[in-house]
Amino acid sequence: MAKTCTFEKSELRRRLKFFGLSDAHLEEVMSLFDKKNKRMDVVMFVLTLEKYGASRAQITSFLEDLGIEKTTLITIFSKADSKKAGMDDRKIQEVILKS
Repeated sequence: MAKTCTFEKSELRRRLKFFGLSDAHLEEVMSLFDKKNKRMDVVMFVLTLEKYGASRAQITSFLEDLGIEKTTLITIFSKADSKKAGMDDRKIQEVILKS
């Protein structure tokens, strides 16, 4: 079952400012949450923060503070990388070992 992590709006604002996001980018992130009933897919969250200049180390630290385990973080960032590359899990059908 999927796990949900919650955080206070004020804490998110503070962390995003600490990450160096501009006020405009900060407001864009907040409006994305508002448009989606205060929820966002974690992969999209990561991609959005990276797009606006947050480093993976900063994002990782924030997500770890929310209680997300390292193994889950690896999966999240792998999915983010796949999405950036234009791939998703459904497009990967098999792997072949050549001798």
